[in-house]
Amino acid sequence: MKTKLLIFILFLSSICLVYARQASERLIVNKFEQSLKELALFADSAKTVQDCVEINSMIDDIEIKYADKKDLLDRALYPDDYQKSIEKLRGRLLIRRNDLGVIETQYARIAELEAQVLVLSNKVDSLDRENDRLSSMIKRMTGKGSLVDSLRMVVNRLKQNLIKRDEVIFSLVDSLFLQYDKNVANMTDIEKQSMYGKLERKNVFTGLKKSIEDNLNFLRSTKLTPIDYVEIARQNSQFTSQWKGVGPKLADIYLSGKKKTEEIVLIDSLLNVWSGEVDRSNWGTLNSILIQNGVTLKAFNNSDEFTANFTSYIDEIIKNTAEDPEDVRAKQFNTFNDNVWKNNIKTTWLPVLLESGKLTQEQAAKIEEAVDNWESAVSPVSPIVYVGIAIVIIALIIGLAMGLRKKPEEEQA
Repeated sequence: MKTKLLIFILFLSSICLVYARQASERLIVNKFEQSLKELALFADSAKTVQDCVEINSMIDDIEIKYADKKDLLDRALYPDDYQKSIEKLRGRLLIRRNDLGVIETQYARIAELEAQVLVLSNKVDSLDRENDRLSSMIKRMTGKGSLVDSLRMVVNRLKQNLIKRDEVIFSLVDSLFLQYDKNVANMTDIEKQSMYGKLERKNVFTGLKKSIEDNLNFLRSTKLTPIDYVEIARQNSQFTSQWKGVGPKLADIYLSGKKKTEEIVLIDSLLNVWSGEVDRSNWGTLNSILIQNGVTLKAFNNSDEFTANFTSYIDEIIKNTAEDPEDVRAKQFNTFNDNVWKNNIKTTWLPVLLESGKLTQEQAAKIEEAVDNWESAVSPVSPIVYVGIAIVIIALIIGLAMGLRKKPEEEQA
């Protein structure tokens, strides 16, 4: 009895497996056929050469995706087969290209840009996955109190990945716009609709928002070094500059779409939040470095306050230490010069603050002038200078005497 029951169960299991496999295969066939139908509709409705190039790229993707299911599809698609179905679709697209009068050289150029878009799009996805993994790793390592060097290595990797992702997402947008080879203002309504569709399919808005959000989370949740903050300031400045170039183009494309116009406003808002936090982090970190090295300024949160408070601090030191022994004053300046000025402010912070527009050239010059004044106030005049002055004076006296002697001789002559 037990044997019969076991055989019956095995029989039922076999039937279930067969049906499950058939259902799975049917699902694959249905998805393939549905993809072909959708691409056929896209091909028939293509309005620009850019549409044709993108659809051809989609056909390539479908062909690669289902290549390992060729035998199954050959059986299911009779009298056609897998390869004939793909060829029919390409033929349909070729007919549409001919209807649109597509120039082959233009098609080849745009196809090259579309290939770049595909590579960049895949790169964005790859970086997203790795960045999410690294972020999770940092949280775990921080919670477990992992070794500082190990944690630092992961933080550096994520920081570089975030910079790379920003570069890639803007390169993606540039490659999309380059396909039209004209300013957005000069694009036809059909071209704008085509561009609209491409931006949607490549999730450009989502990608831009994610870049800013990931950078914000990195800034808020990761323990960073002063050099990190300097690099983040540079990254934020670069992103802001690129967005100023791309944002108006996207606004023109989405001018009639309220939802997407709101998306542009949202990106502006997120970018302002990120820039504000970068500012606070940078000024706060710079203040911490100064305090750690015995330089206590009045509170500052922007370039005007920093310039005024920094120069006032040096002016006060020059005035208050004027009566101190020469060696004491020199030692105080040299400590500041070696630990704060040369190794931090002048070589690292001033260039980045200038580059990011957080400090003007005039403010930087004023800060450097204050340090030069301090150095002059504590540096004794070299004896060589006195010797030089004496030589000049003697030369002037000799020259004057010779001039006076010549004058009477000329009068006598």
